Amino acid sequence: MCGFVGIISKKQSLFPEEKLREMTSVIVHRGPDDEGYFQNEWLSFGFRRLKIIDLSAKGHQPMFNAGKTHCIVFNGELYNYCEIREELKGKGFVFNSESDTEVVLNSYICWGRDCLKKFIGMFAFVIADIERKEVFFSRDQLGIKPLFIFEDSGNFIFCSEIKSLLPYAKLEPDFSSFNEYLVFRSLPGENTMFKGVRSLGAGHCGTLDVKNCGSGLRTSQFFNLAKTLNIDEDLSFREACEKTEVLFRESVNLHLRSDVELGIQLSGGVDSSLITAVASQICAKRLHSFSISFKESFYDESKYQKRVSEEYNTEHHDYPMDEETFVSVLEKAVWHYEYPLNDPNSVCTYYLAVRAKEHITVMLSGEGADESFLGYARFNPESIKILKSRTSLYNNPLFRKLMLKIWPFNKGKDLFKVTKYPPSMFALTYADLNDVDRLLKGKFQDMTFRRNTTNSANGNVIDEAILQDELCDLPQWFTRADKMGMAASLEFRVPFCTEPMFRMANSISYSRKVRQGEKKAILKKIAEKYIDKDQIYRKKIGFGTPIDTWINKNGAYNRIFEDTVNSASFKSREFIDHKHFNSLYQAHKNGTYSEVNSAFLWTYFNLELWYRTYFENGWKNLV
Repeated sequence: MCGFVGIISKKQSLFPEEKLREMTSVIVHRGPDDEGYFQNEWLSFGFRRLKIIDLSAKGHQPMFNAGKTHCIVFNGELYNYCEIREELKGKGFVFNSESDTEVVLNSYICWGRDCLKKFIGMFAFVIADIERKEVFFSRDQLGIKPLFIFEDSGNFIFCSEIKSLLPYAKLEPDFSSFNEYLVFRSLPGENTMFKGVRSLGAGHCGTLDVKNCGSGLRTSQFFNLAKTLNIDEDLSFREACEKTEVLFRESVNLHLRSDVELGIQLSGGVDSSLITAVASQICAKRLHSFSISFKESFYDESKYQKRVSEEYNTEHHDYPMDEETFVSVLEKAVWHYEYPLNDPNSVCTYYLAVRAKEHITVMLSGEGADESFLGYARFNPESIKILKSRTSLYNNPLFRKLMLKIWPFNKGKDLFKVTKYPPSMFALTYADLNDVDRLLKGKFQDMTFRRNTTNSANGNVIDEAILQDELCDLPQWFTRADKMGMAASLEFRVPFCTEPMFRMANSISYSRKVRQGEKKAILKKIAEKYIDKDQIYRKKIGFGTPIDTWINKNGAYNRIFEDTVNSASFKSREFIDHKHFNSLYQAHKNGTYSEVNSAFLWTYFNLELWYRTYFENGWKNLV
């Protein structure tokens, strides 16, 4: 796990070395163990290394192949690197290191773009063919690792974090993305909140002919998650459980490959408990486990965390989180996340990573299980029934408008009014749809990636909901894991999130995954072998944070929130819909509006903190 900056000069002129080093130093947290640079007249690579596989100097990057014809910078992990290396050795390749980086490089030299079909891992890399003056770049199938691209008149710049650009360019906000972010707290696809900065799509790769930079970057999709929704109707519930368990154990085994200490983020829920159980059985030594706890009982799952830890003999570390601690690390979390914080639990994840780094460098986490095996309440049979009904209304605008005119009750009118929004798409919003409508005023057509995701389901409402979760919502949790972990120089790994695991999950029918009304039934049935049933089938809490309580107390969180939203700077922002915010803020103060899943009060507050950090030079005090 590392970070890099890659610069390709359009004019084939040497990039200033001092500027390259300054840009690379901004992401020192991604790789405190080593740094490396390479430059020629058209290429500049800067790299920060976090040593995980092959701790020797032979894993140094930028890395060249034996013939010095190709050079790579690579961020992530190739979990099946041992198997691929043996295959390459059989083809005559000689290796200088035990690193997965060298496997990625030689795989590309051997198979070209087709090497991506062999990779199981999380990765973003850039490979330069020095002789041909060609560049190849790629991002993993699910988009677990980030790769950002910036272009100006002189250069193409690839980077692991947007903040690397700050010493080079005066970044500007992309105001057109703000409302989408306020509603969904994520921007899937290529768009970012920074003008001129785009994110390479998940499962995408690209090339650049340096000799003809005017033709620009050529990108293509090598993996399309939507196409894995191929239901095997003949697959029984029992068979689905058996096949999933085999794949999951294989995935955990691969994710345990490490030359440094590793542990598990243990929430006490099914997903992290299952990882703990399987990893503890596979691993020869005692594992560390880590948790956040709260004194607010509704959000606290420490008794379940301790139960699993005791059952599988992990060395457990519990870190209590109160609002003073939360506020003390909030500003740093905003800086590292690079967007307004998506969820308060991202602050907790950052704090957990900082504390866990005292013991380990790699942490396994449970992201992706809810999205692939349908663990959220929106997949309850009753919720799906409502979703289908609302979709029918959305698909019949004339009927909706007629009912809006003649319906006698206001509540019913609200329903007909808000079903002008695609129901599966807007099921992901964290706020009441009427509050969303007051902000968007019916305008959502520029949310292209989300609309295309809905369209790729070809009218199947359940598939629409699944793809919205997997393609539009899961990316924010990948961002949380990557940014908050690397902020503490710690690597989060996500065993549920591999191409084989998602292919398996997306081949199982809804009736098997939500069996007799039980969400995530496949994983829960598997978990019965490892975890007590009362813990498996208890009510899901999730990784919540009690800001709904803190905001109403005269404490640290209330003070920073009130100071921020009542500040002159916040009130002067032209990009904020003050009428919308003030209506919610006043309702909050008089007790008629309360935060549900953090909603708009959290996102407006964080939008201000983010803007100060990135566009009013607040970042200079945080590097």
